[in-house]
Amino acid sequence: MIPFGAIIGVIVALRLLSRNQEGQSQQASPYATNSSYLFLTIVLVIPSTLFTLFGLLAGVWFFAPFTLLGIALCFPWTVARHVFIPLGWPRWASRFSYLAMMSWGSDARGGQALAAAWALLRARNPSAEARAYVEAKLEAADSPLRGAGIVAHGLMAASRGDLETARVLCRSVSLLDRRVAPRLARKLALEWCLADAAAHGRWREVLVISQKGSGSYSLAAFFRASARRLLAEPHAGRVVLISWWVLALRWWATWPLLKRAWRTPPRRASLLDLEAGETQAADRLARALELHAALARVPAGHEALALSAAAVAWDEALDSSKVHDLAAERAQGVGPLAGAEALDVLGDEVAEELAAWALAREVKLAQLEPGSDMVENVAYRVRNELLERIESAAQDMTYRLAERRPLPSEEEWRHFLALQHQCTLATSLGGLEVRRLAFDAVNVPLCNLGAWLFNERQEKAIANGMFRWLLEESRDVGTEEDCRRYQNNVGCGA
Repeated sequence: MIPFGAIIGVIVALRLLSRNQEGQSQQASPYATNSSYLFLTIVLVIPSTLFTLFGLLAGVWFFAPFTLLGIALCFPWTVARHVFIPLGWPRWASRFSYLAMMSWGSDARGGQALAAAWALLRARNPSAEARAYVEAKLEAADSPLRGAGIVAHGLMAASRGDLETARVLCRSVSLLDRRVAPRLARKLALEWCLADAAAHGRWREVLVISQKGSGSYSLAAFFRASARRLLAEPHAGRVVLISWWVLALRWWATWPLLKRAWRTPPRRASLLDLEAGETQAADRLARALELHAALARVPAGHEALALSAAAVAWDEALDSSKVHDLAAERAQGVGPLAGAEALDVLGDEVAEELAAWALAREVKLAQLEPGSDMVENVAYRVRNELLERIESAAQDMTYRLAERRPLPSEEEWRHFLALQHQCTLATSLGGLEVRRLAFDAVNVPLCNLGAWLFNERQEKAIANGMFRWLLEESRDVGTEEDCRRYQNNVGCGA
């Protein structure tokens, strides 16, 4: 006998659960719905699937579609992950992701949006209707925004070709409390970031992501082993590489990377270009110009050495009697101080160009050679530019809060991430003192923004993420009062 009653009961129950979830308030916990679906799966779906499976084994081929349907209902995320997402079908991926709500914990809406956005990313020629559908799912996931929803926004940005936004959003999941950032969302974000960095040849970034991320341990270890070989690091053997490739269980997808890493590691970047620019030219100005032009071809990892050499060369050139005589000769008839003023202008322009290059290449100021006036000038300009950016963004945030101008949840999070990135960059380049000044600039504005999001807008997940970062900063460069405040804020939950 075919269990039509059980099958119809499952369908009706799922429809009721769908309506129940749509009608829930934003503050309601989805765990009750998750438990109800788990109960239905155990009581109705699994017995019905086993009944049809035994009937199929007995030769009743009519049970075949019902068996497939039952298996799909028992393993909805597996079906979505390996069938509908590769096919690029956002609607079906989202529907089966809803059935897999147990995988998403407290962010079931975000899980649906993530599956839909991932399917859209895999689609070859997505239609406008499909994009509109995913946008609607993203909008539903924004109330409130949580971990899976943030990853969904990142994948949607990637589908539009905005890879930088996608990278920022996917990496930011690590800032959230794990209670609002499902393990599956963190795992998918890590895998996307690893694949993106490897696809663009950013192997040092692959090393950082693989060591800091969570989830997909074997896959992350394979990417790390591949990056180490491609960077020609010591002890990066082929045995470790092939072992992690086997354990990662992504053999087809990772085969091209395995082949590339298996080959002889590339030769380390040399300093031939830099050394060519360090020839002892008889004319100090010519040598300074030569080293200045050589900055355009400095290999990664040698920026501080090249910048220090160029700065010292400019100090020697601007102090040389030959350059002073040349400036005085050119300034004849203009005024007695015109030559000295021209040299001062030239020095300022050189320092500005070197500071812009140092910012673009993210040169750590602590690695520069001390004792050079030009180095000190460049370091001052870099620190000043970094702090001005942070203070300007913090001031804009203060004005917006004073006017109570809300942004969509995803934009609020991106604005915070942009400011947090500026602070991290300032710390990396300028050191502890710049980190302390940056924290002083953002402490009050970010605290007020987090309190507004938490108390008035009920965006507790992203507010908690802000407080967690502020707590980490306050422990290193803040006061005891700051630490107590953010410990209490983080303790309020997400």
